[in-house]
Amino acid sequence: MDLKNLTKLKANKGEKTMQLKNVNWIGLTSGILLIVVIVLSFYNPWWQLKIGDYGYANVSPLNTDFSFLGITFSIPLLTTLNISCLFLLSISAVLMITYSVNPTKEYSKQLLCWSYKKPLGVLITFIVGIVALSQLVSFFANQFAQIELTLPIIGTSVIQVPSELLGELSGIQIGLTVSGAFQWTFYLAIAATALCIVTRIRYDKAVIVAKPQTLTNPKNNLGTTTPAT
Repeated sequence: MDLKNLTKLKANKGEKTMQLKNVNWIGLTSGILLIVVIVLSFYNPWWQLKIGDYGYANVSPLNTDFSFLGITFSIPLLTTLNISCLFLLSISAVLMITYSVNPTKEYSKQLLCWSYKKPLGVLITFIVGIVALSQLVSFFANQFAQIELTLPIIGTSVIQVPSELLGELSGIQIGLTVSGAFQWTFYLAIAATALCIVTRIRYDKAVIVAKPQTLTNPKNNLGTTTPAT
């Protein structure tokens, strides 16, 4: 191998090494983790509510289904919201990965500023929605069905069925156990969101590390720069 080819090979190797050093690994990890969360959320809810052995509600921003007395059903409005969140998180993950492999590009900061906010927004909206659902169900049960119900977000409660609804069985007390719990995919989503936020917080430092520094050569009368060692 002649000197020219050897020099070219070393230059290509050095360029590839520099490209790897420029990668924002925290951002890349958060983007990949977002994709993992998206895929897993189709099969695992973020929050689950069980009503004894009679029914359940599996809820996540990407997939929501209900079952009662063996009948599974969905709500069109929630399905529309699930599709919207799917597109939002998917675009966010792609943009986060694109930024992470090219953090010094002119458009990189715009990609990061757009993408890191979306998982946080979805997460906050989901939590607020679960709390609102719990309060609304408890309110309507108390006001219109005369059922003393506290729908648990985390934990277990017992619903006492009013005797007026039991007819001939009014002398019997019947209670239904209702339990609610956040699932492991919810905590995985929190981890992905936290990494996105850390990526934004460390943006300025990451760019300084990624960009090659230059020093002015005082012996050069033309004022050109030479790479810093």
